[in-house]
Amino acid sequence: MKNLFAAMTSPEAGILATAGVQRPIAVLPTGAVEQHGPHLPLGLDIWLACAVARSAAEGQAGIRVCESLPYGSSQHHRAFPGTMSLSPATFIAVLAELCSGLWQDGYLPVILNGHGGNRAAIQVAITTLGASGVVSAGFSYFDLIVDVAARVLPDHAGGTGHACALETALMMHVMPDAVRADRIPAGSTPPAWPDPHLFSGAAVSVWRPFETIRSNGVIGTPSDATPAAGAELFQAAVTRSRDTLLKIQSHYGQRSQP
Repeated sequence: MKNLFAAMTSPEAGILATAGVQRPIAVLPTGAVEQHGPHLPLGLDIWLACAVARSAAEGQAGIRVCESLPYGSSQHHRAFPGTMSLSPATFIAVLAELCSGLWQDGYLPVILNGHGGNRAAIQVAITTLGASGVVSAGFSYFDLIVDVAARVLPDHAGGTGHACALETALMMHVMPDAVRADRIPAGSTPPAWPDPHLFSGAAVSVWRPFETIRSNGVIGTPSDATPAAGAELFQAAVTRSRDTLLKIQSHYGQRSQP
């Protein structure tokens, strides 16, 4: 409870916001509630983002983790039951309003994201906030561990996408009881252009419903996942997220910022 933003009283939040020469970081986890194939739960994205954020904040007096924004931009998964989605415009507006309030109260808002489909909207929200004088930042924890994924996953390109080896391995470590191990699908993603995998770096951007790429909604090779890989990936995500938060605070948390 120590590093949870919502665990503070209002006076405590005010005291923390005005103490010291730097603004405290208010981490806002974002993710999604959407299909993750036949073997992973709908809440995976937001649960992993929260787990990374809370572990990264441990022992850091100047970091608080806000209650999460669980719903993201997931329209491309709506063919699969249980997927809950906000329009990009709604998601951007909610982020901008929440981060603006945090900034006005003396905090430096940082969005820690766990859903690939949110990336573009988060960039727009940060740009929108900046134009109104609000300093904010954001990153996706999985973008910080590309090299680790390449090392610990047997098929890095085919292994990382959606409900993939990376996400399956992380869940095997963080929430093993939530993984339906007997339902992990065999095989990998059929050829598609542009490459739909998470770290493909494709120069061309398109929007595609996921059922048109693979009927089970899985991008990658989840059968490559192991608990050991998940433990290494999670530790790297936590360490690098903490380092990133502290670097953001060092560069942009000075109270002289407009």
